[in-house]
Amino acid sequence: MSDFQVQIRPARPEDVPGLVQLFEQLGYSTDIATLRAQLEHFGRAGAHALVAELANHALAGVATIAVHPRLYSRAPSAQLTALVTDRAARRHGVGRALARAAAEIAREAGCEKLYVRTNRRREESPPFYRSLGFQETHLTFDLPLGTSR
Repeated sequence: MSDFQVQIRPARPEDVPGLVQLFEQLGYSTDIATLRAQLEHFGRAGAHALVAELANHALAGVATIAVHPRLYSRAPSAQLTALVTDRAARRHGVGRALARAAAEIAREAGCEKLYVRTNRRREESPPFYRSLGFQETHLTFDLPLGTSR
């Protein structure tokens, strides 16, 4: 069971500085202005950003979820587009709590499945996702487009 008492809640604008630090721990370089704009866009685009907040109000993690309609099926699918647990909070149930909350959002949206992609260099990720019940089903390919927004 978790040593950390966390509350999972939607991300708020005042969380942005902490979110920048969390994403940087995962190797994603970003800044406050970008995250503020993206967080505002998330609400309008049907995407979700969740945070794991400790009792002292520090952020212990973040998860983002995108719901995708599919032309061939009435049921959408959802993608866990990011899951970051603060280094100090790892192995204390924070990532599991965020993944459970993401799955609940997907269920509430009527999704058929929740899927996640992980970089091959993150050796700890596949066993973690398997332990949550995710199944390895696809091989993905990225086509770099040379654009950045």
